[in-house]
Amino acid sequence: MAKQYKTPGVYITEVNSFGSSIVANETAIPVFLGLTEYANNPKGDSLNKVKGSSIVTEPVLVGSILEYENTFGGPDETGRIYVTASTDKDGKVYSAQNKNQDGTEDYEPGLMHPSVFNFFSNGGGSCYIVSLGKYEDFKNEMASTITTEMNFIEEAIKMAETATLILPTDLIRFGGSNYYNWGTQLTNFSEQEKKYFTVLDVIQEEPNNPVFKTNDIDAYRDSVTPDFPSYAGAYFPYLKSRTPYAFKGDLSNVYLDEKLLADSDSATIESVKTFLATNYINMPPSPFMAGIYSRLDNASGVWTPPANVSPIDVSGPLVPLTNKEQEGLNVDATSGKSINAIRSFTGQGTLVWGARTNDGNSMDWRYVNVRRLFIAMETDISMALEAFVFKPNVHNTWVEVKTMIESYLLGLFNDGAFAGTTPETSYQVMVGKGETMTDEDILNGYMRVSIQVAPVRPAEFIVLTFTQMVGDH
Repeated sequence: MAKQYKTPGVYITEVNSFGSSIVANETAIPVFLGLTEYANNPKGDSLNKVKGSSIVTEPVLVGSILEYENTFGGPDETGRIYVTASTDKDGKVYSAQNKNQDGTEDYEPGLMHPSVFNFFSNGGGSCYIVSLGKYEDFKNEMASTITTEMNFIEEAIKMAETATLILPTDLIRFGGSNYYNWGTQLTNFSEQEKKYFTVLDVIQEEPNNPVFKTNDIDAYRDSVTPDFPSYAGAYFPYLKSRTPYAFKGDLSNVYLDEKLLADSDSATIESVKTFLATNYINMPPSPFMAGIYSRLDNASGVWTPPANVSPIDVSGPLVPLTNKEQEGLNVDATSGKSINAIRSFTGQGTLVWGARTNDGNSMDWRYVNVRRLFIAMETDISMALEAFVFKPNVHNTWVEVKTMIESYLLGLFNDGAFAGTTPETSYQVMVGKGETMTDEDILNGYMRVSIQVAPVRPAEFIVLTFTQMVGDH
């Protein structure tokens, strides 16, 4: 009802010219899962656990490695590093092996800190951390606890409101059987929520052996069995990072030929320290890929295929792959579980040379960028439509909804997200009685919106055809 004025004069009213709009959310914010040195708030108190959980902390958003270290500590120094010295024609040569605290068994140091570090190094903007315990808690028996608490891990991921990627990289330490089982669960969870993409690694059972082994590939394909494989992508092989294994500053966890290094002469100490500074970790590639996703999303858009780009702070892939070996990774007619290769090329360096999801035999969801684009669109549009719940299910509302979605899609079209040459050939939005709804739908409170888009797909195979011509004389 229009306001009734009683006093003569000039009155100003403002009318909105534009309807509601859809805001594009961040598309590459991962949740890292694993063990940390500690998990404390700024006051030094332990972080709250997810209600009902004994190990899973509530997620914390960090924007740099410094912020991570302030809350979760540094790299894993809990094991012992045994350095062995030998001599060749060039002088002393050192090698190192990680053992547990009593020196009786091999120990694989935690991957959480180096994973977060390399995520930021490769262009990552911010990420969530969910701590599942301290470094000192690591033991194989802990795997059963993680399995029973997977529902709390999923709850923690949902608490990370802006997260879009799931990275269980540190959980590789619990072995292939456990890691692949958790990867399967997290991939299915990603589909259930319709807002996450899980980045997985193919475990190399011999992480220091630069030899291609089909057993590693077969183990992944046999063990990762999600119902919705397009919500995950896998990468192989490990990368030779430039991140060294951590050691204590007082050298109390470093032994040279079974003798505590701190008891050695100063020249020996310095030479071993120099070696330890280059005792680099062969790392699973998933944290590097999460950084690359973020880098490309910010530079061009989530629709950009995350391939033919170089991971930063690596000297190369651990295993040099041939074209023939990659054929079996990229395409698997039986399982469809494509594995994205990271390869080294002469004159080009190290490049990500694959862009497929685990649903490699699907024509719809074969490519990582297509799946992630749809996740982004579905998230953005569904969040915007929350404002229309309980609004009158009538023509005026349908027009407003359609206009809002078309405006959002036009922005994506202008940015290059779609394959069509015009908006009409790139997307279509339908909503209305007789178009997407029946009278019964309206009576039951349903507003049905149909959206069709033509996503950009990568030129994965470029075929050149050459034919001879007979020139005129």
